[in-house]
Amino acid sequence: MNISLVAFALFFSIFGILITTPSTFVQTSDAAMYKVTSGGSVNVILQPSPFPVIKGSQTNLKVSFDQKGSSALQPHVDYDLTIMKDGKQVFQLSSQAGYPNQPLHTTEGVVTIPYTFQQEGTYVVNITVYGILFNPITPETTQFRISVN
Repeated sequence: MNISLVAFALFFSIFGILITTPSTFVQTSDAAMYKVTSGGSVNVILQPSPFPVIKGSQTNLKVSFDQKGSSALQPHVDYDLTIMKDGKQVFQLSSQAGYPNQPLHTTEGVVTIPYTFQQEGTYVVNITVYGILFNPITPETTQFRISVN
């Protein structure tokens, strides 16, 4: 399984779908949204950029996983991200990697996912955490609403 995770990381790095950023998190935007996962194991910060989000323009969704009870990044998180519009899934990150419904891995605890919203309206970004520090957990989720103009 560890080899698969390394392959995922290489795939994303090569094709620019998943970009790992430095391990220091600085909140630089009023668009930053903060939530705790449903089981309370990790804090999730979502920062869409640019903000406000405009349909037809690429938006970078920066997702940071913070350690419970602190603002330090949580390394080695297994996760997936989906985007829903009107109750229908319009994007699944693991599908883009060619492995639908298989957790992806972030070594540093922060990833940036480029996505272009095709329509105006409200979208729901769902982030599911499947493991922390190479230990599987009962899946925990958090949801963020994004308005697209």
